[in-house]
Amino acid sequence: MMSKHALCLAGGVLWAILSACGGAEAPPDQGQVDLEIVDPQGQQIVFWYQHTRQREDGLQELIGRFNESNEHGIQVRGEYAGDYGDIYNKMMVGLQGGELPDLVVAYQNQARAYADADGVVDLVPYMASPRWGLTGPEQDDFVVAFMQQDQIQGKQFGLPPNRSIEILYYNQDWLAELGEDAPPSTWEEFARLCRAAQNQPFSGTDDPSRSLGFIYEEDASRLASMVFSRGGDYMTPDGTAYTLDTEQVRASLLLMKDLVDSGAAEMMGEPYGDQIEFAAGRCLFILRSSSGLPYVQSAIDEGPGFEWSVAAPPHTTPDPVVNFYGASVSLCQTTQQRQLAAWLFLKWFTAPEQQAHWVKASNYFPARKSTANLLSGYFDENPRYSLVYDLMEFGQAEPSVTGYEPVRRLVAQAVIKVMQGGDLDATLAWLQREATATLDEY
Repeated sequence: MMSKHALCLAGGVLWAILSACGGAEAPPDQGQVDLEIVDPQGQQIVFWYQHTRQREDGLQELIGRFNESNEHGIQVRGEYAGDYGDIYNKMMVGLQGGELPDLVVAYQNQARAYADADGVVDLVPYMASPRWGLTGPEQDDFVVAFMQQDQIQGKQFGLPPNRSIEILYYNQDWLAELGEDAPPSTWEEFARLCRAAQNQPFSGTDDPSRSLGFIYEEDASRLASMVFSRGGDYMTPDGTAYTLDTEQVRASLLLMKDLVDSGAAEMMGEPYGDQIEFAAGRCLFILRSSSGLPYVQSAIDEGPGFEWSVAAPPHTTPDPVVNFYGASVSLCQTTQQRQLAAWLFLKWFTAPEQQAHWVKASNYFPARKSTANLLSGYFDENPRYSLVYDLMEFGQAEPSVTGYEPVRRLVAQAVIKVMQGGDLDATLAWLQREATATLDEY
């Protein structure tokens, strides 16, 4: 066992949390059916996902293993259904009378929308089932903070197979040329190094005329990472009000605006443009998901081949704070037999042995704490992954309310307005007002 990687996030026993919230009560769609006597034999299950390339290959391999080994003759068919937005749109059409899968990848706000339309079922009865469910130790093995993201009033509308966090990628060789031996721990240090990089290009770059400290994407998760690292949040703790016109949001945008105006940073102009520039040695820092680690490595290997590493974002808080996120898997409302069959696959998929396989295929972080015991070799072979894994205990999540998707778009619009010279006070007031309005709409 590797205590270094024992993931202990704040919280208590999962089942105690669910039971305290009334989570043992079956959802209305379960009626009076006794789950213990439902027969899943021979059911055909469809799983909609967004994975491509290596991740899709890894997932399909796991699906094949389940199909060959499960004692009930259940057959799962995994289908690429587009990106997260595509899947959401297909689900909303399906909920109006179209076709639904049995399992669907969904972010928490999306799963809430499906739950509001009675399109997904509560997993608590399945988890608690004496015959089909999870034992107490198995329940406790899930990272509590991950499970809580999918809970609505004590009901569990998704099971997390994985999560990622936002991290700072940095060019170690370039930092050394700038006289530094460690990444910045504060935003002031970050800004200073961005300006230094602007004036002193990396020796390994193929274009010394283009030298940047940072490339900023207007994505809501990028800003959230900065806000969290300053002790802020996007919502109140009870999830009833947005907090987007705050000093933490203001300070984050002011810093980015100053760096962009000075030429030490720029806004991202094309998808993954920051990764491209970073890998070419033309950008000192990028702020990105940990799931991108293998892609960044591949790009650097094909380019200058410099030394690089990762760290928590700079912060003003005593400890680092990292933005963690990831889609879970929800169980769609179909028939009792199909639902049980789908649950049995989901239970199997999130077991530590399968989690370890999924980590190696996806580079995501597992939702089961004991998976770390199966990853000692992987940690040794992937020290950056190991480093980031140890940051998980400092995680903070974005809102999971139903209407968060349009708010993410509003945040992106506000960032662009400010970066293009719009009045900061007026823009944040507009953002707060428009975000608040969504609470009544959804």
